[in-house]
Amino acid sequence: MTVEGAPLVIPSEVVACALRCLDELEAITVADAALGRGDTTVEELRNLLTSRYDATARRRLEEVEPRTRSPLETPVRIWLRRAGFEVECCVPIEGVGEVDHLIDGWLILEEDGFEFHRSQEQFLADRRRVSAAGALGYPTLRLTYEDVRAGEEHVVRIVSGFMIGLARSPRISLPKNVEILRKRGIQI
Repeated sequence: MTVEGAPLVIPSEVVACALRCLDELEAITVADAALGRGDTTVEELRNLLTSRYDATARRRLEEVEPRTRSPLETPVRIWLRRAGFEVECCVPIEGVGEVDHLIDGWLILEEDGFEFHRSQEQFLADRRRVSAAGALGYPTLRLTYEDVRAGEEHVVRIVSGFMIGLARSPRISLPKNVEILRKRGIQI
C-alpha cells in the first residue's frame, strides 16, 4: 500500500521491529516471508540492528532462511535444528524437484498445508514426487498443518520415529524376485 507512490511503512523497519519484539518463532517466520518475497534484504536488516540492545534480534536474523516458501516450514526447521538434526531448506533433487527440507542428508520432509495440496493436480504431483524420490533412495515424510500446530515435541517425535523405524527395519530389502526386474531392464 502506498500514498502517491511512497510506502506507508518501510518493510525492513517492520521486520527489524518483529525481530526485536515478537517471540522467536513468529519473528523468524515474519523475516523468512519478507526476505523470501524480496521486501527487504539481510543487509538492510543488519544495518537496522546495530544497537547493543539488538543482540537477540541479530541472533534471530542468523536463523532466517529466505528460501522458505511457507510459514509452516519455519518452526519445523528451527525445532529440528534445535533437536540436533541437520536441516537443509528448499533442496533441489534431480528428477524430483525442490523439496521443503532434507533431513540428515537422506529424509525428504514436506510440510503440506491444505491450501496448496488440495487439488487433484497437486495431489497427483505430490504422489509422483514421492515415487521419484523413493526410486532415488530418498524416503519422504509429509507433515500436515495439524502436525505443525501440535508443536515442537510432536514434530520431533514424528521425524525421529520415522527415521529410527526406517533405519531399524528388517523389512527393507531388494525385491525378492530380482530376475523379473532385470527382464524389464531395471538395473539393481
